[in-house]
Amino acid sequence: MNPLALTSVVGALLSLAALLRRRQRSVKTYALSGLSVASWGLLWFATGSPFAALGMSNLLDHMIAHVIVMFSVPMGLIASGTLRSWAWILPVGSRRRLMRWWYVRRRVRVPRLEANAVVAALIMNAVMVSAHLPAVFDAVMSRQWAMDWFLEPAFLLSGLLFFHYLIPAWPRRVHTRLRFQLVMVVVTMIEMLIVAMAMSIFSKGNWYTTMSQPAMPGMPPMPGMGAMGVSAATAFHRQQLAAGLLWICGDFWGVPCLVLIVRRLSKRDGSIFGVLERQSERFSSSGA
Repeated sequence: MNPLALTSVVGALLSLAALLRRRQRSVKTYALSGLSVASWGLLWFATGSPFAALGMSNLLDHMIAHVIVMFSVPMGLIASGTLRSWAWILPVGSRRRLMRWWYVRRRVRVPRLEANAVVAALIMNAVMVSAHLPAVFDAVMSRQWAMDWFLEPAFLLSGLLFFHYLIPAWPRRVHTRLRFQLVMVVVTMIEMLIVAMAMSIFSKGNWYTTMSQPAMPGMPPMPGMGAMGVSAATAFHRQQLAAGLLWICGDFWGVPCLVLIVRRLSKRDGSIFGVLERQSERFSSSGA
């Protein structure tokens, strides 16, 4: 079984158990628990369902799964505070000791370099770009174990690291500087746009030899067809659709993050117009 699919099942069960262990449940508690379970369900859908199997022969389905694993699931798990909510499964005494150790007595910390928001953005973008390189993509897609144990976990872990610096999870607050948050989001959106354009309007043919449906059993590929029985035109059309999905995905996650950053900026400095006015005055004085 796919390791992420198994993880999603275990994670959903733990989130449900944590909800049932809580004696006082508010609307917010139900909402966060529902978001957590839904995120685990999306992870299973993208990695362990029949739809996930289609992604091994159809680039559009693969891109949908890619977007779910790298963007939707990390955002949902972080926003719902999934990991911290599991502490409610423990008895009261054990839970308090765990929280005290984690927030007060814990000595092992993440190294500063790995905890840097810029490094997180670089890692995520490096994973995304390398995963779309034809040589890497074909090598992974022709080996199911490489997809299950390397590429999909890399998508999920890089997404969790990236959104950790953008999305708060009570009681943890986001301490990343606003300018870094803005750079992280804008650069990643631009990178997704460049990859999507390279796969569609800047290309004249299909990049990937492995993205095709199986041919009829016992029948060799026809002339003009791919190695697995799909024409080059059909494979390229699917590549264009997948590129369009990657392009649109940048708006689905990027625009809400930009709105969140603007709200934080307004809350810190009073209003966005006041920020723009102060910045214009600063540039005017420096130019003078």
